[in-house]
Amino acid sequence: MSIKRPEFSLKLSVQEFENHYWYKTDLVDICRMNLISSSGTKAELERRIKKLLNGETIEDERKTSTTIRKKQQGTEISLQTKLIPDGFKFNAKAREFFAQYYKLPKFSFTKDMAAALREAERQGDMEMTVADLILIHEGKKGRASEDPEEKTYQWNRFVKDFNKDPQSNLIKEDRMKVAAELWKIVRDSPGAKQYSPQLLENYLKN
Repeated sequence: MSIKRPEFSLKLSVQEFENHYWYKTDLVDICRMNLISSSGTKAELERRIKKLLNGETIEDERKTSTTIRKKQQGTEISLQTKLIPDGFKFNAKAREFFAQYYKLPKFSFTKDMAAALREAERQGDMEMTVADLILIHEGKKGRASEDPEEKTYQWNRFVKDFNKDPQSNLIKEDRMKVAAELWKIVRDSPGAKQYSPQLLENYLKN
């Protein structure tokens, strides 16, 4: 059963906040209304808001590390280059290094690599190196945490799983309209924001 999402209020508990789906635009608005930083990933915004609800002091987790990294001019890149203290940046110079390392004509940075750098900044990890980025790129080292932006694509994954369900072939009306109705149930209910065949089975019964 769908539970209507409440209006945001400082009276909400963290548990109540977590029980409902909030779009990134919602989180940005909440941060702005409460005069806290509205920049960063969705996960970073959620962390700030939870601290706000707990009455904790809110600091920009990445600000200090990001400032240190960006102030450095950057040295010649090697496997031992430390991302934050040595001023590593995802620029043409870094792209050329990775292309030479992999003996490729062109190299493209991945989402996992960018997420790893953001997480290092958030945690103040001064030891993470270019070699660590390579291990992450090759899947030999796990990410420090789930990609903070991954939640942004929950709807897309929901629709993909919905369309894979053989039951969806039984729908005579607009399939996307049905998917949207089922998504709203999941979005506004506690628990994981994932598709379940039971959702469509119940819909078809009604």
